[in-house]
Amino acid sequence: MDTPPTIVDVDANSIQTEVLERSRSVPVLVDFWATWCAPCKTLGPLLEKLAREHAGRFVLARVDVDRAPELAEAFRIQSVPSVLLVCDGKPIDGFAGAHDEKQLREFLEPHLGQANASNPVEDARAMAQAGCADEGIALLREHLREATDDGAARIALAEMLIDEGREGEARKVVERLTDEQAASAEARAVLARLDLAGAAGDLAELERAVTEAPTDAGARVTYGQALAAAGRNEEGLEQLFEAALLDLHHDGDAPRKALLSVFQALGPTDPLTIEYQQRLSVLLCS
Repeated sequence: MDTPPTIVDVDANSIQTEVLERSRSVPVLVDFWATWCAPCKTLGPLLEKLAREHAGRFVLARVDVDRAPELAEAFRIQSVPSVLLVCDGKPIDGFAGAHDEKQLREFLEPHLGQANASNPVEDARAMAQAGCADEGIALLREHLREATDDGAARIALAEMLIDEGREGEARKVVERLTDEQAASAEARAVLARLDLAGAAGDLAELERAVTEAPTDAGARVTYGQALAAAGRNEEGLEQLFEAALLDLHHDGDAPRKALLSVFQALGPTDPLTIEYQQRLSVLLCS
């Protein structure tokens, strides 16, 4: 099921479902605005930014008072911009006029206290899934300034940085893990992903090397690692397994070690890990 949007435009036909009903499960911030209103053009983007940042902890419902004057009348709106916070089907707080970002956060904080106390790792990942990875990364960095020993948050931050192609920053993050934290399966997976990222190269050139020397186990290992680093995990594993078939002990067991590195990056429950672990086990026992 698709996640309901956290920013919606509301009129008389949708006020019941988008505001009154949704407010029974999540706070709904209703922004009454107009196209001709200069302060609205400043306030609106700030509210949208906060809605995206909070990633579902509240809904922003926008009401154009010129298109839905009956709603402005029903909620007794005297001027725009005006903002109402609706919970359990009724307004519980609000303000009129422009507010800066600091004032908006102070307004929201008492009402979203429980939400703000939720898991920062889950919140950051939700932001990334909503297309706001930078905000999620910033949230984890801010959290780690206070909770410097939170290994789970540090690992999650490294994962998100890798996802954004920022491997150098991710390496600095994992360097601050304690020995115990670095020994966890999650940390080992991150370290394996960083190792793979270091193996990235010109795929066309590496493929050509394999084509020109199909029995060169080393060329296949290099190509397979680069494919995995580019996110083409199945193709990468196949090349690495082909290298193992050619010469399992090439260059100090490089094919086997490269396979294990990809397994660690993918995690033990990934279908590709399970499949190629089984194939490698058969090869080792043959």
